[in-house]
Amino acid sequence: MRYFALPFALMFFALSACSSQEKMARSTHISMPDAIRTAEASIPGSRAIESHLEKESDHTVYEVQLADNQNNRRTVWIDAYSGRIIKKTEP
Repeated sequence: MRYFALPFALMFFALSACSSQEKMARSTHISMPDAIRTAEASIPGSRAIESHLEKESDHTVYEVQLADNQNNRRTVWIDAYSGRIIKKTEP
């Protein structure tokens, strides 16, 4: 019987995460494609391989992971309200 409840518990947590993402998305002023363009422009020759919206220090930010031609990876955080780069990891 306990195995029957597991899928429902997982579904509840997945829906809660989606709701949280929707709330964060409403507090943005720039889109994810705009954030990706900003991140790629900040590191010439790189391309986005992953991105998502998250909370960091009470700010909603886009975390964009980039890779260059040699597959060196860096991460850029873009403020979702202003579109400014908050920080970048060093190579």
